[in-house]
Amino acid sequence: MGFFKGLLVGAGIGTVGGLLFAPRKGEETREKLVNDVRDVVQLTDELNDSLTDFRESLVELKTTVNTLVPEFKAEIESDIEEFKFQAEPRIQQIQEQVALIQSHLPEEMQNNTNKQGRFILERPGKLK
Repeated sequence: MGFFKGLLVGAGIGTVGGLLFAPRKGEETREKLVNDVRDVVQLTDELNDSLTDFRESLVELKTTVNTLVPEFKAEIESDIEEFKFQAEPRIQQIQEQVALIQSHLPEEMQNNTNKQGRFILERPGKLK
């Protein structure tokens, strides 16, 4: 509300100053004063309407966010659980296949794997 008070006080001071220093006739000055006051009142009303619309939009946005975010979160959690459900058996199958492949490798190659079943590449020794 400080802005509106400042706007009205400024308009009032400007009007009084205009009345005191204007080289117009009294009737012209009064007409200008009335028009200026009408303009200020109209501007203030438009600004109040815009702020009211903005507040209503914010409330609507907050309601929409409060409605959509929990639904979105629940859907994402459901998708993650479904992915885990589908991925776990596949991961198990892959681990079994890696173990089977390792068991069929020659002894020197079995020593070239780390704990996760990944092969460790080594540079060959110097060529003879």
